[in-house]
Amino acid sequence: MIPFRIIILLIWFQFVCLLSFSQGKEDYQWFCGYEKNVNGSGYNGHRYNFLNKNQILSYQNIPFSFIRNSASTSDENGNVIIYTNGRGVFNKNHLLVSNGVGLNDGEWTDRFWPDPKEGYPGDQDILILGHPGDKNLFYILHKTRVYYPIGYDSTEIRVSLVDVEKNNGQGEVLFKNQYFYNTQNLLVSYLTAIRHQNQRDWWVLQPTNSDKIKTFLIDSSGIKVMTDQDAYQTFTTFRSSASNTARFSPDGTRYALYNYYDQLHVFDFDRNTGTLSNHKKINVIPEDSIDREEIIFSSVEWSPNSRFIYTATSYYLHQIDTWEPDDSKAIQLIDTWDGTLDPFIQSFFLMVLGPDCRIYLTPADGSYSIHVIKNPNEPGKACNFVQNGIKLPNANGGSLPNFPRLRVDEENKCDPTISSVFGEMVYYRRDLTVYPNPTTGIITIKVPETTGRAHIVVTDINGKVLRQLEINNSAMEELDISSIPSGHYNIEIYPVDNKERIFYGRQVVKL
Repeated sequence: MIPFRIIILLIWFQFVCLLSFSQGKEDYQWFCGYEKNVNGSGYNGHRYNFLNKNQILSYQNIPFSFIRNSASTSDENGNVIIYTNGRGVFNKNHLLVSNGVGLNDGEWTDRFWPDPKEGYPGDQDILILGHPGDKNLFYILHKTRVYYPIGYDSTEIRVSLVDVEKNNGQGEVLFKNQYFYNTQNLLVSYLTAIRHQNQRDWWVLQPTNSDKIKTFLIDSSGIKVMTDQDAYQTFTTFRSSASNTARFSPDGTRYALYNYYDQLHVFDFDRNTGTLSNHKKINVIPEDSIDREEIIFSSVEWSPNSRFIYTATSYYLHQIDTWEPDDSKAIQLIDTWDGTLDPFIQSFFLMVLGPDCRIYLTPADGSYSIHVIKNPNEPGKACNFVQNGIKLPNANGGSLPNFPRLRVDEENKCDPTISSVFGEMVYYRRDLTVYPNPTTGIITIKVPETTGRAHIVVTDINGKVLRQLEINNSAMEELDISSIPSGHYNIEIYPVDNKERIFYGRQVVKL
């Protein structure tokens, strides 16, 4: 007979394993995109589905667009539960949950951002966190702009609560836009969270327009405002607000905050007490070279092994080795922006560590491709940074989802067996001239010089190839697409002799 104490230990071990596993795949579904569908049925978006290990990225018709603000959460198997663009809440069927419109309502929104379908500004200003006491309830923490007729607008934080089992499993927002911290002194961006040491509750950190960092604890009884912590840096609305992000390390022991003007700040973090300590400031950009007249956006992210910090500063990507005590040796310039337009400036902006062990980096504006760090655990250039490395089904609006730091207590912080979108050859996009656009049928394509022999490919927004033809040293080509239905289509040219892996593309609207 098995001793009773062994049975108790086995039950406890199984419980801990299940608890830990339940955190494992909450970030497996990402939603982005902002182009309005031509037939008015929604928006042309795209979805990163990390359950589909060999083809993560695909087209997704989304009900509302995503401009910066984005958050989602999935179940223990990686299947989407709910997601939000900062104005609406959507369920696994991509439908609005009951009472799901109106997040961040207020005078500022009424004046400057009245249409909830157009998303909401803010780069790291929304989080979805599971209620520690009820598996069917989810908190949405979201920061709201507050309008002032004179002077700078300020920012406050609100909470909405979703019950995903209401309405026969379609979900309902039980309440929204409630205050739990009324002072309007929070910086835009920098909202981040991590599990408590007990693997049940949440710590939430948010810098303020001062030298303090707000700390909140979410437990089964609700949201608690804890004692302010020293930031060892005075942040200002004019430069610090909206200019960067903050991230916990994947092992949960450190917290990093970065912006171009205030530089990189790294702390030790105690997940049991929520306490920051051992502050260190690192000047990634030399102080005497900082341009305080120009608006510079930037972001920060950790490598999966919690050794390297990456900072993206518009035109520069740096890697900081936290194991190296000498800062002059710890900081390495990985790359500078190569000048690509796709169709707008493809400079560096927002970074997110994916569950596939890669770091994704999006430009700030609408773009048809994003950058990627393929091997972020490797030092220096071996991290394998690829500019414009991932072709998107449609335009992204400078948005990547904001997740709490997950898998902190798991041995594997990510899954390297996910092959990601690199199962196919990566190409670099350049603009293609196509007219008329929109068109009723016949289009003229201006073939770039020195293209030589090439293939013209017509695909729908799902990536399905509808037509393909070969050209050889053409300057102009006419193409009749009158037989295909109305909608958005990609016209692309792939040179055959293409050592630089460049393709030319333009999206056209068929009326």
